[in-house]
Amino acid sequence: MTRAGVDAVRRKQLLDTILDRVQRGVQLRRRLPPNGRIHIDRQLPFLVLYRPLVQGAEPSLRRLVSSEASYLLAPSDPAMATFVQDLVRRVAEIEAEVFGGFLLIEFWESTAESNDHETGQPAFDVVVNKDLAATPSVTELVRRLEHVEILGRRAVVRMRPGGRLAPTGLSRVVTAAASRESNIHLVGIGLGPAWKDPESGETFPLVRRALVRQVSRSIQQAAFAFATEETTSRPLHYHALGRRAVVRAVREVDGQLASVAESFDLLLTVTPMNAERAFRQFRRAGNGQEPQFEYRPATADPALLKRRLFDIKIERVEDPTLEMLFREKRSELELKLSLISDRLTPRFLPISIALYGAVEEELVGLAHQLLAEVLDAQGDGGRRVGAAAFAAAAEEQLKYYRSMDSSISPRVEIRDDISALTVSSGNLLVGRSMRIPATRVDALLQHEIGTHVVTYWNGLAQPFRLLGSGLAHHDELQEGLAVLAEYLVAGLTPVRMRTLAARVLAAHAIAAGAEFLDVYRLLRNEYGFGERTSFFVAMRVHRGGGFVKDAAYLRGLRAVVDYVGEGGRLETLLVGKIAPEHTGVVEELQRREILLPPPLRPRFLDHPDSHYRLERIRSGTDLAELVDPA
Repeated sequence: MTRAGVDAVRRKQLLDTILDRVQRGVQLRRRLPPNGRIHIDRQLPFLVLYRPLVQGAEPSLRRLVSSEASYLLAPSDPAMATFVQDLVRRVAEIEAEVFGGFLLIEFWESTAESNDHETGQPAFDVVVNKDLAATPSVTELVRRLEHVEILGRRAVVRMRPGGRLAPTGLSRVVTAAASRESNIHLVGIGLGPAWKDPESGETFPLVRRALVRQVSRSIQQAAFAFATEETTSRPLHYHALGRRAVVRAVREVDGQLASVAESFDLLLTVTPMNAERAFRQFRRAGNGQEPQFEYRPATADPALLKRRLFDIKIERVEDPTLEMLFREKRSELELKLSLISDRLTPRFLPISIALYGAVEEELVGLAHQLLAEVLDAQGDGGRRVGAAAFAAAAEEQLKYYRSMDSSISPRVEIRDDISALTVSSGNLLVGRSMRIPATRVDALLQHEIGTHVVTYWNGLAQPFRLLGSGLAHHDELQEGLAVLAEYLVAGLTPVRMRTLAARVLAAHAIAAGAEFLDVYRLLRNEYGFGERTSFFVAMRVHRGGGFVKDAAYLRGLRAVVDYVGEGGRLETLLVGKIAPEHTGVVEELQRREILLPPPLRPRFLDHPDSHYRLERIRSGTDLAELVDPA
């Protein structure tokens, strides 16, 4: 048999293999030699296509098309052109038979003579048959593309009914007769190269990334309109048409980022080991000398970890939503590693502000309001509980969660090198010298275990390890949710709320250049806090060289209360460690059936008053009204 005959047999075998998987509705991801690929998550009523010209593919168009749940990147070999046409037609016919119709969207790069827009401005030529110009899917596509915006410039969208439905030099991928017979709606989109300089050809990668994400959303919304109006498919949301498959590149990038994140503990690294001893020395010296804090040696080399961090090939992730999450996390990890490098130097504070945000005046005003409205009830009296008793209570809580999911393995450790409570890698660390009011035990258990431990293990149960260690900037929502848990078990006391307000004022002062004694005296003399509270609040914001994270507790509580008050589902916040801005992303991934139901349900939701208290928030309430009697 001749070489041409062998190639024809191989193409026939490849076509049959692909069509068999499409017919059975199973996930398909196959390479099309020499440089093409077809990816179809599952049976879907649409396909996005890019057929590069012989001289080579445009990388930006490959990136755009490959962001979809159903796409075909055609090989540039001219010998494969007939194969591609057969493949697209047969796939479209199979899916059209399943759904009663099929949407085929083909992208190509606009020709130079049609690019009359400004450099850097996104521009789209939408080409359809005249009889499809007013259909819901085309109308929605045009409307959504008109909202694409890059660097403040809205897209130019030009409708071309009856125009040529193929890129220059190629024939129509599905004939008009075949389209009519199988109810295949073919839409062509010529895309102006907003991602590169038209003269030098220099690429603008950030523009391309923003364009891919926005256009991908527009395609899904158009496909949603097509599915609901033209097919038997009834997706509940356009997100349901997004990618479900977690491919190898996603797993690799997630694992590499999580490995870096789990290789150091920022809070332990920047928190003094001798806080209790320093407090006693401070009191003996008459509260007038700067305390000398001692820090544990860093257990990780930030420079080496940064090298690993930027060797991670995030650009290989095709899913624009996941790529965004991964890039955010890499940026956050870089700042955290810089904090470790610059601990106890003048550079620490500005990096801390870059990581956790400036303390906004509105939040400072809220802190002042709470101090004025929430009276100091002196609720720290009465019986106190030490480390051993608290650890025993924590073990009982963990036993409860292990009964829900025997695969989790959190533990409690009593430590000499911390002064209070913290959660690290899903484990509860208890300071040996810690003594807390007995009335605060349940609230702190729900804060540390019911929130931080539970979301860690819930996150690890998801397809992405990062949901366990935390998406970028998760601290705010984590601490806000943890304080809400205290409220739901009737444990958010006046002393606790005032302390949260004090942390905001202390962080604001540190950011403005205050020293330790300045913050201590501000809290002690101006706001009337006790010696111990003033010292430890000042220590927390002074540690490492100026740590403004503590403003996240009150800011996060306000964000969670606003979210619940606006109808948000508390369950969305429990899938792992996420930031306030990620609630929409989590809901998208849930609609795409990528995220799993969390295995652990926080015990604070079973408190007798939790339902009533959540309803209070949903009906609207001020933060001061969340305070319980001491």
